[in-house]
Amino acid sequence: MKLNVLLLFMICVNLGFSQDTSKVQEIEEMRIIRQRQTKYDVGFLPAIKGVQITTGTNAVIAIENMSGAKSSGNPRELFAKIPGLNVWENDGAGIQIGIGGRGLSPNRAANFNTRQNGYDISADALGYPESYYTPPIEALSSIEIIRGSASLQFGTQFGGLLNFVIRDPVKNTPLEFTTRQTVGQYGYYGTFNRATGTIKRLSYQVYHQYKRGNGYRENSQFNQHQVFGQLAYAISEKTALRIEYTHMNYLAKQSGGLSDLQFENNPILSFRDRNWFSVHWNTLALHFDHEFNSKTVFNIRAFGMISDRKTLGFLGKITQADPMGNREMIAGDFKNTGVEARLLRKYQTKDDRKFNIKGAVLVGARYYRGETSSLQGRAPDGDNADFRFLNPDNLENSSFLFPSENIALFAENILFINRKFTVNFGLRLEDIKSSSEGFYKRYVVHPVNNDTLAIYQIENSNTVKRQVPLFGAGGSYRLNSKVSTYANFTQNYRAINFTDIRINNPNIVVDSAIRDEYGFTAELGLRGSVKKYWIFDIAGFYIFYGDKIGLAPKAGTTFKERTNIGDAVNLGVELFTEFDILNALNSESKQQLSVFVNAAYIQANYIRSKEANYINKQVEYVAPIIIRSGLKYKVKNWTSQFQVSYTSDQFSDASNSIEPSGDAVIGLVPAYTVVDFSTKYKFRKNWSFEAGINNLTNASYFTRRASGYPGPGILPSDGISVYGTVQFQFSVKR
Repeated sequence: MKLNVLLLFMICVNLGFSQDTSKVQEIEEMRIIRQRQTKYDVGFLPAIKGVQITTGTNAVIAIENMSGAKSSGNPRELFAKIPGLNVWENDGAGIQIGIGGRGLSPNRAANFNTRQNGYDISADALGYPESYYTPPIEALSSIEIIRGSASLQFGTQFGGLLNFVIRDPVKNTPLEFTTRQTVGQYGYYGTFNRATGTIKRLSYQVYHQYKRGNGYRENSQFNQHQVFGQLAYAISEKTALRIEYTHMNYLAKQSGGLSDLQFENNPILSFRDRNWFSVHWNTLALHFDHEFNSKTVFNIRAFGMISDRKTLGFLGKITQADPMGNREMIAGDFKNTGVEARLLRKYQTKDDRKFNIKGAVLVGARYYRGETSSLQGRAPDGDNADFRFLNPDNLENSSFLFPSENIALFAENILFINRKFTVNFGLRLEDIKSSSEGFYKRYVVHPVNNDTLAIYQIENSNTVKRQVPLFGAGGSYRLNSKVSTYANFTQNYRAINFTDIRINNPNIVVDSAIRDEYGFTAELGLRGSVKKYWIFDIAGFYIFYGDKIGLAPKAGTTFKERTNIGDAVNLGVELFTEFDILNALNSESKQQLSVFVNAAYIQANYIRSKEANYINKQVEYVAPIIIRSGLKYKVKNWTSQFQVSYTSDQFSDASNSIEPSGDAVIGLVPAYTVVDFSTKYKFRKNWSFEAGINNLTNASYFTRRASGYPGPGILPSDGISVYGTVQFQFSVKR
């Protein structure tokens, strides 16, 4: 199979190419992008961008044009105009972003292939694709989301690509310095400082961000540092080299979950004062870009990561009081390296003028090697952040190593049949090797006095190899220069998380026969703009999710089980539209008063299951209705936005339990409505001011029920929060 794919790559590369390629479609698309981003702070990507083919459902968020909420990273405002996204609010400071699209789990964005500047930043791309690190929103130029057949260039995930794009170094000065200072409620303080410039062929930037706060709830203080450095050197007009280093660390006290009764009585209370969470993240990336000619470009990127995360405290049910004494610690270490090469070539068939097809082919390969260790055992008592095992050579719970190796080959081809009709095809072949080796301990406990009668250490090792071929195809048709229809089909795959299997959690058990998930996504949509005052994007989608993993009560026991619930289907309609009232009335208006609506209706149900009780039940953490709507006013240097977000009821387990369990791990997540306001004003030459109020009505709500850290139980979202930011920027003249 590998040989066949390689031959296909060679055939694609050796297609006939002409000397001239029309760029009419690219120019038209870029005009629309600039118009939408400048005016609406959201747009869609051109069909070809650098060494990427970006057909299908895609969106790009222009950070610079947002009115506020950059320091705190409020995800409701950040992703306000991306339809179909369900948001888990893990903290009020934007430290971790949890989003899921089209009915997929939002847990640490694990259903997206999460990248920064095109390289991986999740813990382990296949074995543990959760993202503990989110770049500072203040450092970004944009956020790209690519779904559909083009997403196969990046990975197998059902959600597609989520790429955080950091601003490029400035070109017109040897030094530009920016400082941003933010203060807010609950003791919040944030500072962001960036220095950047270009000296001859050398460009550079370095920034540091620091956040601290006491948190909305008791026992929820945090502090975080982020550092990023980048050097870029133009070897020639066609060749460039760039190196990037990222460091992030944060320490947060975990206030734990609440039962339903505790939440109703007072959501800011905490019954855990000895729980802590710590993360250290380090990534290094090297980019090499070369332009052979106007039609052929090449990129190779190498990247590596050495990171860790530690949780410390009492993980028992929220209905149990912390017994004090020694605590439980779970430590994860992540080491991975990878290299990805891409070659893109534009071409034109050599035929008569009546049938002259233009296009581009992308071929690439990727090698990835990861090593994750997971350790669980007893840690010291006390209430401070003491991340040490009491018996590191003889852990009380488990010690596992999860090495993995992945080779991927991919190809994408786009054909511009004429100025109206475009088709594309994508292939990806994954060769995956996943292993686990280590031990876990099983305790025999006396049923009356809880004395330990026996301890069994069970050694376990396993290696799974598989080859996964995936296919995608799509097409679009231009109704006019600014409106087009599109359709896509993409196969998807998601490997099991070995790290989840061997964590001892008193609230859940894991099915020993748990297996990988697979499926496909299909979509049909219409998008475009009307003159300068109306943009829209509407799509219908169908996702088949085979062997979906979820949480459900285990029959005959009091436990909840993480297992393959069965086959599920997610189908729905999503819509984004924004209408500029003032521009529609007067095309020469210098002001903007626009109304936007972002709405999604999603019906996600299990269609097959080993447990008949789950058939036709709603998939967990899928809100059937998600609506975000707002009003934005802009005049000269002043921008303000008022936004309302509504998310309907959703279930937290596959049995669709409405009544909550005593430990609050399962039960209904009620509907909620949140109102946000933000404003931005630029004054003088170098100064600007941002301010806002998150959760303006002080709504009391929650977005998830956690089965483990940072719970277990209900995790209340933040109440009303006011913030203000002052920015100063200056440049040195050449």
